[in-house]
Amino acid sequence: MPVIETRGATVSYGGRAVVRGVDLVIQPGEAVAVMGANGSGKSTLVKAIVGLVPLAGGEVELFGTAQRRFRDWKRVGYVPQRTGAASGVPSTAAEVVSQGRLAHRLLGLPSRRADREAVARSLAEVGLEGHARCAVDTLSGGQQQRVLIARALATEPDVLIMDEPTVGVDAETQAALANVVSDRVDAGCAVLIITHELGPLTDRLDRAIVLADGKVVHDGEPPRPVGEHADPAHQHEHPHANGDADTENLWGSK
Repeated sequence: MPVIETRGATVSYGGRAVVRGVDLVIQPGEAVAVMGANGSGKSTLVKAIVGLVPLAGGEVELFGTAQRRFRDWKRVGYVPQRTGAASGVPSTAAEVVSQGRLAHRLLGLPSRRADREAVARSLAEVGLEGHARCAVDTLSGGQQQRVLIARALATEPDVLIMDEPTVGVDAETQAALANVVSDRVDAGCAVLIITHELGPLTDRLDRAIVLADGKVVHDGEPPRPVGEHADPAHQHEHPHANGDADTENLWGSK
């Protein structure tokens, strides 16, 4: 059974279709990137999958259940685009990560030993085991992003969905993210990542889906840039993101 399936998914803003008829299937234990230029609809697609924006047409299913009827949200770990883990309210890294355990706890009851252990495991998985008691607003941007990823991991999800997790973060955080993807896939969890750049994720992915103007224009092997495009500091997009099928020209020699 697919973890995520969309059929003809369409999302409109102000009467303009931003996501147009997208068919997508993610299987258990699969790691998939969704790529595309700014405005291609990739983040909107993910928001539609998790129910943050309504569909104008088509269907979304999670674990074989229509999304509008889906209730078992602890099976879904979602990391939104980073705005900072600090919310203005003083919180430690462990306190933020513990929010991921709320769906596992009965209303009004304190955290259990299992919750505390899950928080500790999640922080360790992103390399922040020594920062549990640190105030989040004292952490670097990359460390704050890892706190948000750990919060999603603490739900012990069957699918981990991350929206632009590598934007503006350091190499250490990118490497930690690549390890998280490998660990989750090894555990049978599906991973869906929205990203401009694959970087160290390239070898951890099963496939890449590319959107252009709200439509899927590529669903297959992740791009493998060469030459100057292989430099992590080089900013580039998948060739199909602009509807250009000349992969050799854009990702190889000119």
